[in-house]
Amino acid sequence: MDGRLFVTDTTPSARFPIYCRGNVGEVFPNVMTPMSSSLLRDPAARGQERMMVEFGMASPAHFVDSDSVLTGVFGGYMYGNVSLGRVGAARIPGLKAADIDRELFGLSDAAPYVRQRGDRDARGSARAMRQMLRALFRADSVAAPARAAGAEVAAWRATLPPIESSDQPTLVNVAAGVSPWFEWMMYHLLFTSAFSGLTRSIVERLVAKFDEPGLVNVLTAGLGTVESARPANELWRLGRLVAVSPTLTALFEDDSPGLHARLRAERRAEQFNAGFDAFLAAHGARGPDEWELASPTWGDSPEIALAAIDRLRLAPGARDPILATERLGDERERRIADVRQRLRIGERSIFDRAVRATGLFAAEREATKASFMRAVEPSKQALTELARRAAVAHDDLFLVTFDELPQLLADPSSVAALIDQRRARRAYLQVRTPPFWFEHRQPPPETWPLRSDLARPDERARVLTGMGVCPGIASGRARVVLDPADPRDLGADDVLIAPITDPAWTPLFLAVAGVVVDVGAQQSHAAIVARELGIPAVVSVTDASRTIPDGTLVTVNGTTGEVTVH
Repeated sequence: MDGRLFVTDTTPSARFPIYCRGNVGEVFPNVMTPMSSSLLRDPAARGQERMMVEFGMASPAHFVDSDSVLTGVFGGYMYGNVSLGRVGAARIPGLKAADIDRELFGLSDAAPYVRQRGDRDARGSARAMRQMLRALFRADSVAAPARAAGAEVAAWRATLPPIESSDQPTLVNVAAGVSPWFEWMMYHLLFTSAFSGLTRSIVERLVAKFDEPGLVNVLTAGLGTVESARPANELWRLGRLVAVSPTLTALFEDDSPGLHARLRAERRAEQFNAGFDAFLAAHGARGPDEWELASPTWGDSPEIALAAIDRLRLAPGARDPILATERLGDERERRIADVRQRLRIGERSIFDRAVRATGLFAAEREATKASFMRAVEPSKQALTELARRAAVAHDDLFLVTFDELPQLLADPSSVAALIDQRRARRAYLQVRTPPFWFEHRQPPPETWPLRSDLARPDERARVLTGMGVCPGIASGRARVVLDPADPRDLGADDVLIAPITDPAWTPLFLAVAGVVVDVGAQQSHAAIVARELGIPAVVSVTDASRTIPDGTLVTVNGTTGEVTVH
């Protein structure tokens, strides 16, 4: 009745009307639950507003007509505001709207940028330039607050009571504890993301004269400091243990359920179990669709991580990520020195600072995400425990808002009809694919294609074009994977074709020869991790997972962004 398609929905901005699923789609790939929206949306908006005003991208007046200025939820799906990002580019000399589209959204066919009155704001430009100068000349001090987040989250978590023995009011308070962290993390995540994308754009402009496709990716690969590559590295080592152990291999080749329990019961799996426990202690807060509070983590669903290890055990030893990082790092340093000599003397200082800042802020961006996931985990655990004690289905609890939670816990039957209504509405939206971008108003969901109708394999030989994010060429059998917990028979010589990727997907990068993703941008998670692991990858290949037939021979060119279907 209020015009919203789902209880989570927000109001589009009239001033900044173009929204896109690029980048944010890998954060919330599915319809957001009411519980997540009620706990995360308002603090996220406060962190976003603070960052945008300080960066000169917007003024407080821009937040009056809409609660969706930087991100919004429409039809249950999260979108990022393209228009606002373009205004930020307009206020920084030398940057263009196309730079923002490429770095943050992976856009190619959205409505072009049309300058409006107020885009070129002198005060906003002064703020933006001041922030850019800070990023270039004071990168370490600017990144310091985000860098300290891990220790601060760990200290906070040490103060929390045990979930299992806490009473109901305490669990409710623990669940609410994620909100202030979300505001703080969103503020720093946006700053590090903006700095990484903008400094990378400076590098791109400086080296464009050399006409070398993929050169910037070479200059920012193999950093060895990207937090989100650590899970893949550690799962790789566990996969090597399995590969050389007949006992472990036999356990993994047993297709029956309960692999984790069988490993725990196997006396000869002691080394593996110790390593896996260490992995879960460090990274157990992460998992598929990890920003959604209703989603499982590796910690509570270890079988998801074990599925990745099962594929990694079959990969050739030459794909060792430690060796790849060293090789990429050596190549990066060699090419940086080469490019520096070819630049004009007056350009070298800016190049030095920009290329260093790009790597620094990309690493801090991923570290901030990891810290936030550790801050989210207690809230997930508390809500799961509340559902268990109230004898409410796990997914049903997340269909109420946090304000409605006390009523649910006191009398589940009193909100049963509301939950049924929202469950049906969420299912209606979930089986549909929303438009990748829209302007002013999202088309009605009855016009969205059903996910089941989008699978239309095309066996014709052809070349698809996307965005190369990690250099290299790889050919292999296409393996279309829609769920990281079910990588099927993904093989070492295959090319992974995925609709979207988040940290639960990226360990699988090491199990294959190349990666193709339907959506993404230069600053998306898949791109950053692919460059760190040295896996040829192309993102923003529209409908790749729906049109490339499973089993078809494909060639991925991570330098040019071309995907050849043979």
